[in-house]
Amino acid sequence: MRVSELVSDLQALRANLAEELQAVNRYEPLIDQLAHEEARVVIKRITDARKEHVAALNAVIERLDPKQRDANQTHGAARGEG
Repeated sequence: MRVSELVSDLQALRANLAEELQAVNRYEPLIDQLAHEEARVVIKRITDARKEHVAALNAVIERLDPKQRDANQTHGAARGEG
């Protein structure tokens, strides 16, 4: 894979990651705000799926970009997660 292809792939993955995170931020507050249980269950399921998408996108970005992986690990360790 050429560097330009890798950069293009990473840009696309990061754009999708941003969209998934925005969706989580949009949906998550609704879980407690909705009056109907069925609606809350659906929104919770959607939110959980979006969070899985975030994790999957993060994982592939880290595999393709070692600097990103190192930064994530350093940041996680600073927060006591590593």
